[in-house]
Amino acid sequence: MTRKTKWIVSLLAALLGVVLVFSVMYRFTIGHTENQKEQLIEEASIRLNEESPDVQVGQGELFNGTEAYVVFPEADGDSIWFVPLDDEFEIEQREIGEVNANDVCARSVEDTGGQLISCKYGFDERALVEVVTKADASYTYSYYTLQTGEFIRRVQLTDQM
Repeated sequence: MTRKTKWIVSLLAALLGVVLVFSVMYRFTIGHTENQKEQLIEEASIRLNEESPDVQVGQGELFNGTEAYVVFPEADGDSIWFVPLDDEFEIEQREIGEVNANDVCARSVEDTGGQLISCKYGFDERALVEVVTKADASYTYSYYTLQTGEFIRRVQLTDQM
């Protein structure tokens, strides 16, 4: 082997090593968290099917409020099911009402400015819409009621270095 070939082989081996290390790091951090999240959603889906077998729901999404809930939109779009991860709490169903989550999100972005990060349904002692926006180095969490779209509260987190 020539000197140039040895150098290329060692560079490729180093690159492969770096890829392998970062793949393992991902698997034990973000990948593990995502697997746990999917497992919790699956357990909540099983609980919902056992307690309400006639309900047809879409894909669930984990919401961490005061208590963790999995939020399932009903297939017909008229209501939302909130399945708590703690079996001590009852499954909650709420009608969406006349609130369009997209309108609530747009109004929140106008009020707070910045870029929309997420807009999702949640449950924290009541059904709500959570809107997260980012402006510069701060994130703003805005909460609105699910049925009427009324403003509940706003929390701003700022990263100061």
